[in-house]
Amino acid sequence: MFLNVGSGFGQATKNRAQKGNKASSPSMPQLVSQNGKHTFYVDGKPYLILGAQMWNSSGWPAILDKTWPQLRELNCNTLEVPVYWEQIEPQRGKFDFANLDKLILDARREGLRLVLLWFGSYKNGQSQYVPAWVKENPQEYPRMVDGTGRSIGVLSSLSEKNRNADAQAFTAMMRHIRQVDERYKTVIMVQPENEPGSLGTDRDYSTQATQLFKEQVPAKLVSALKKQPGSWEQVFGPEAAEAFSAYHMAVYINYIAEAGKKEYPLPMYVNAWIKENRFGRAGEHPSGGPTSNMLDIYKAAAPGIDLLAVDIYHRNYMQFRELCEKYGRPDNALFIPETGRGIAFARFHFYAIGDYNAIGVAPYGIDPFHADPNDKRDKEKLDNKFSGIAANYRLLRPAIPLITSLQGTGKLQAAAEEDGLGDELLHFSNYDLLLTYGFPTYKEPKEMTGRVLVGEIGPDEFILIGFDTKFQFRPKLGSGFSTAEFISVEEGTFKDGVWQKIRNWNGDEVYHSTLTPEGVMLKIKLKGLQSDKFDNKPNFER
Repeated sequence: MFLNVGSGFGQATKNRAQKGNKASSPSMPQLVSQNGKHTFYVDGKPYLILGAQMWNSSGWPAILDKTWPQLRELNCNTLEVPVYWEQIEPQRGKFDFANLDKLILDARREGLRLVLLWFGSYKNGQSQYVPAWVKENPQEYPRMVDGTGRSIGVLSSLSEKNRNADAQAFTAMMRHIRQVDERYKTVIMVQPENEPGSLGTDRDYSTQATQLFKEQVPAKLVSALKKQPGSWEQVFGPEAAEAFSAYHMAVYINYIAEAGKKEYPLPMYVNAWIKENRFGRAGEHPSGGPTSNMLDIYKAAAPGIDLLAVDIYHRNYMQFRELCEKYGRPDNALFIPETGRGIAFARFHFYAIGDYNAIGVAPYGIDPFHADPNDKRDKEKLDNKFSGIAANYRLLRPAIPLITSLQGTGKLQAAAEEDGLGDELLHFSNYDLLLTYGFPTYKEPKEMTGRVLVGEIGPDEFILIGFDTKFQFRPKLGSGFSTAEFISVEEGTFKDGVWQKIRNWNGDEVYHSTLTPEGVMLKIKLKGLQSDKFDNKPNFER
């Protein structure tokens, strides 16, 4: 039996989602969107995911037991861990939650929250993690067919049998999580499927799929996208095959997510293997995933998915910011559950949080079995490539209440050192802030470590959080003031949302006005000084 092409829509779907929201307790993790600002709440408080993700096949006790020390060094508050359909349901209808139980208990012991990554029907454009009893029975659990007529290793998203088998396992897992964790809320979010879509083909070319492709685009999808009715090719042109795949993939995943939410309504997201690579053609990236050109289709067809996340490994800051812009929308919270390692991504995290109001970031591959071979330290220590991100998290964690309160208000901005960029000018209500990079002078020429988050907490008050950046304030042009005097510069941190001063900066510290290499948080109070009457006039006298 094949799916009803309209099953992603309808009042029943909306009613189920609304019922799930009403059933949520005040302390239930939830994503709240208001006036285009998105805030993730955990235990009733704004939460920023400062995360880490395990390698694909590392969600096993033997690996996890050796990873907790790295997580402590990283200073993260959240671990993203795969859970595998093939392990959860090794025999049809028989479930094994022993590994999941140990994971939840160990994370609770470590004081970490969990985001569970369901490697079910789809993982990175393939179906590698489905149980053997699914892999061995393609007649019962059909696969996609490529343009040559060859069956490929991707389950058909049109198959009700595939969908129901996945949904049964997923709902069993969600039911179990509720039983063992509802009181503690260790698990705060779930990802049903991982980078879904099909590698190697732009759509399913089976007989049934081809017949559906020739038919009219479902009327509710056409209406939601404000397009004219027609066939897939008429409505979507060159992107028809990918749009067809995205619609059916979204419907499939939405069914699974909503079934899971009936058991335990945790927030759920789907992540994207981006299209902004190479030629950007469907099939070269998983066709049918929530790529930037398919977001509107997912929003229309999958109302049970709370957000569409983006995995970013581009090392160019302009590409990184462009992707943040595409995924951080009024109808979609920005979440980057996978990034690369190294100092570049430590800088990029500041952009995501400060300029694009991300609800979370996480580097990929935290466990020690893929550590840098040139790192001579004990392999149970954190890979040096994560040191910049660890320093970020150490500074940012105490400031989460402040950061989340400023996100989306225009009073939080980020800046970072990039190749060829010597300084940056940020504009706030009453002051301009000049940030200069390249300090201290002993840095390696290509070592770009400068990065800063700037929060405007009052008309004359700022919080600066960052590294290796010189700062200079001046009153806003036209204010009648020419210079800004430091009334106070306090180094400190936050504890339970309250500022805790460590020391005052004066003398050389204020003269140089440079955020330290190890990172520092400053609270600054300013006062504008009146201009001298000749300051803004040209002087032609000798």
